[in-house]
Parts: sequence; structure tokens; C-alpha cells
Amino acid sequence: MPALAQDNRPAVGTVDPLVSLDDAITDISWDDSGESFYAGLANGSIYYISKDGELLRHWKAHKGGVTRVAVNPDGADFASAGEDGRVLLWDKDRRETIELANEPVWIEQLEWSGSGNVLAAAAGKSIYLWRGSESIGVWYDARRHVQAMSWQPAGSKLATATNKGLYLWHLGNEEPVELLAFPGAAVSVAWKPDGRALAVGTQDGFLQIWRQGNGSGSSQLTMSGYPGKVSNLGWHPQKNILATAGGSDLVIWDMTGSKRKAVPVNCHEHMITALSFSPDGSHVASADMSGQVYLCSATGKCIGALQTGVEITSLTWDVSGSRLLLGGIEGRIDTFYLNSLL
Repeated sequence: MPALAQDNRPAVGTVDPLVSLDDAITDISWDDSGESFYAGLANGSIYYISKDGELLRHWKAHKGGVTRVAVNPDGADFASAGEDGRVLLWDKDRRETIELANEPVWIEQLEWSGSGNVLAAAAGKSIYLWRGSESIGVWYDARRHVQAMSWQPAGSKLATATNKGLYLWHLGNEEPVELLAFPGAAVSVAWKPDGRALAVGTQDGFLQIWRQGNGSGSSQLTMSGYPGKVSNLGWHPQKNILATAGGSDLVIWDMTGSKRKAVPVNCHEHMITALSFSPDGSHVASADMSGQVYLCSATGKCIGALQTGVEITSLTWDVSGSRLLLGGIEGRIDTFYLNSLL
């Protein structure tokens, strides 16, 4: 039974086991109603579960693990990707409608554009694009493996982070534009919600920021000193604030104007595995390999903690920002309810 951590921080809510499944949780994605969610597992299964923990449906989707579950923003369908190299499109009745791809390598990245019109998947050096069930092309770059990708919010541009660079692809073009060049291998990328900045984390502990200028120019910022790869990034939904994690270091950056102020949050002792801002931006939650979860303010003040007892592999807020779903390596999903006074 998970319990609040004993580290002299106040109780900020309650955490309860929601459901126990039969393998590690690899991804969690809420459906468009916010009343239920999909959980992808390391054994290739997908579970459809109500927010109260009722198992609504489950099925074997992939041979090998599910790497991504992506719900279309328009709510019409959702997609899954797996270690078997397949991308599958499912309708709202949770029945497979079409196999979009069947490749000889893992599909590691899967994301809908902000409008839900286009689905992109990345494997190796290729990016596959679909509009509905129709393929609209493959972008291929023999020089670079796609390590992470992210659609521009409310746009038709796809950012890809690779070894030694950040690139921007435009629908209708087959050649990307290089936005940043750096010496390390990228492991994460995230757009700022207004689409005017991109953050990239690297394998060797660097954070790179691309910022669009007021005119046609842009700038690059480089921050170093993380004890491990910067694999988790999260922008504040309204403000120019970025939460980052590399190794056991959680750092919140204030990028207001020309400034860049770093606020280290000294809480975790183990490698951070997930982080996310709440929908209103008032809190950022971070979780680590020991099962420790911390809740901090947007300014970097750590205000509470809890201990689940198992490594957290997936963390996601509901649309109201009043609860977190915490997926663990042992197949358990916990739900954490914030105190109403926060």
C-alpha cells in the first residue's frame, strides 16, 4: 500500500492503488472524455480503464511491448505503436481498423498533430506520416536517427531531435531545416505551448534551447551540469518556464525576457523518470526510480511528497489537474488526489 513519504513535507493529498495489471506500464493516455484512459503494457496489451479503476476492455495489440499510445485530439480514434514495428489505428469501439506500418525496427515515437489531422511515427532514420488511414509520405534522412520528436502546437511543423542537432520538418517539404547544432546526442524535445521555442535534452547532460526572435532571427541557449541525460522536459502551459530533469536533478528555468534563471529543486535522490506540469501550471509533479513522487510549485518550491514503493514509468494529470495517474514497473497504476486547499 503506497503511503506519504516521511521527509517532513506536508501531506498534499492522498494516493490509492487504482488497478494492478499483468506487466510493466509503458504508457498512459487519457481519452477525449477525460473519464477513461488507455494503458500500454510491456507484454503488448492495451487496457481501457475508467478513472475509477473499472477494467472496461483489454486486448493483445502488439508482439513485444507497447511503446506508445496516442489518442487523437478530435477523439475519433487512437493509435498504438510497438516493439514489433507496427503502428495500429483503432476506432472508438476499440477495434483495430488498419495496420498503418509494419517495420523491422521498434516504433519509438508516435504523435498526432495538434489538430489531429496527421499522425507521425518515427523509427530509425524514417518518419512516417498518415492522414487518417491514408499514408501521405515518408521522410527519410540517411544521416540522422530520430531520437525524439514533437509537433508544433496548432501547427503543421514537426521538430525532430537527433544526434548533434534539432531539425524542423514542414508538411509538403521533404528536406528539414536545421534549427540547432550541438555536440551530443539528443534524447528529448518539447515545444513551448506558443510555438516560439523548443527545448532539447541530450545524452551527455546538456539542455539546449532554440528561441524564435521577434523578427526573422532566432537564438540558441546552452545549459550544462546535469548529472545524467536530460530525458524529461515540461513547459509551463502559460508562462515562459521550463521544468527539466537529468539524472536525479530537477531544475526549473525561468526564461522570461532575455533572462534565464535556474532554480534547482533538491528533492530526488534517484534518477527521475517522469515529470509534468498540471494543466493550470500551478504545480509540477516529478517521479523517480525509487517510486518517490514530489509536487512542487511553478517557482520551484517543493511542497509535498509521496512514496509508491515501485519505479514510476508513466505520470499524467487528468484534465482538471486534481489527480495524477502513476504507472509503475510492476504493473500497478496508482491515483493521487491533490488536497483541495492547494
